[in-house]
Amino acid sequence: MEEKNQTDITQDFFDRLNNGSKNDSNLKLELASDSLRKVLTKEVKLKDFNERLLNSKQEKITVKEILLESELDYINSLKQLKTVFKEELKNAIDKVNDLYESETLKLQKLYKSEVVGDRLLDIVKTISKSGWILLMKESGVYCYKFYNPPFEVIEGHNEKGVIKEYDEPVCSIRGIYVNILHPQVTYGSILLSTENQHPNCDKKNFGSACVGSLENRDIPLDDSQKLLDLLNEISATYEVCHLDSAYYTPMINFKTRKDKQWKAA
Repeated sequence: MEEKNQTDITQDFFDRLNNGSKNDSNLKLELASDSLRKVLTKEVKLKDFNERLLNSKQEKITVKEILLESELDYINSLKQLKTVFKEELKNAIDKVNDLYESETLKLQKLYKSEVVGDRLLDIVKTISKSGWILLMKESGVYCYKFYNPPFEVIEGHNEKGVIKEYDEPVCSIRGIYVNILHPQVTYGSILLSTENQHPNCDKKNFGSACVGSLENRDIPLDDSQKLLDLLNEISATYEVCHLDSAYYTPMINFKTRKDKQWKAA
């Protein structure tokens, strides 16, 4: 409800302003200013105010003061919303990543237990104590021992207990591979990686080792400690040259000694 004695801005109002005499023009302008001020100091919709101004014939109007209440700063509001959104999105992503990592660890444990098997994991833990690792390749599953630095082979043995000590290394062993997919030790079960040819290996640098007395030995997978004992026996076997089953005889100066533990059959 409009206040009493309140004068609305109408066409008549502006006609009176334009058609009055010069003598009372100042008075009329003051009255109009007061009337306009009263109108502007109350709540007026911007649409209504624009329509009233457009409907007037006055070309120039001086507005001394307009008060806008509850004006929204859209730019700052959008910036704040953007900041809040980024923060919430980051928190959401962090939560998802945490859940993903947790579930991934669970899946890895299940995979190792169900697919790889606890037995295989036990083998890995046991053989690692003596420097062996489990190596999976297309052609097999190997227990592998890496020598760093390479092991220099400087001794040769024969079945009579004679030991030859060479003046320089016959070869150096870089690694030994034992294929545990084989149920028993056979030709191709043991591979040697060497610098120069090992007398008990069929090829230079990398090849199959002559298994000698190790042939037909079981490769136990049901007992990790027994498997480790076999692997250590294999590595000790090829850290020397077995001259009775050699592919070639090393032509290097040597000294001989007799193995005290050797006994004639």
